[in-house]
Amino acid sequence: MFEKLRPYAYWPAIIWAITLAFLMLLPQDTFPQSKLLSYDKLAHLAVFLIFSLLVLIGYTLKGKLKGKGTKQRNLTLTICLVYGIILEGLQQYVPGRMADIYDLLANFTGALFGVIVFMIFIKNKLAIPKLIL
Repeated sequence: MFEKLRPYAYWPAIIWAITLAFLMLLPQDTFPQSKLLSYDKLAHLAVFLIFSLLVLIGYTLKGKLKGKGTKQRNLTLTICLVYGIILEGLQQYVPGRMADIYDLLANFTGALFGVIVFMIFIKNKLAIPKLIL
């Protein structure tokens, strides 16, 4: 049933990544004070959780999630970490923005939570995997 979707398996993750870049690289008039726990950090966590889930769903639709998927999980975390570093680095050049190590930490934590959520869904064969496996 999902064979027709295979060529487009990564498109949701790619579109999400482009959307993230657009939003995270918009200039801001005022820059809020960086706090370890803030709504900003929760937003970073949430969007990277979704990003990692979309990448893993792409692997699943492509049929590249083998066994426990350790290689794909590690690659997903690496993709999210590198993308987060790139976005944070680029923010240095955007008016009203600055790179923030706590944002990067929130990005990676969100990606890690996404991988954990995906592993729970796969292990218990719930929701998303039922639709795509």
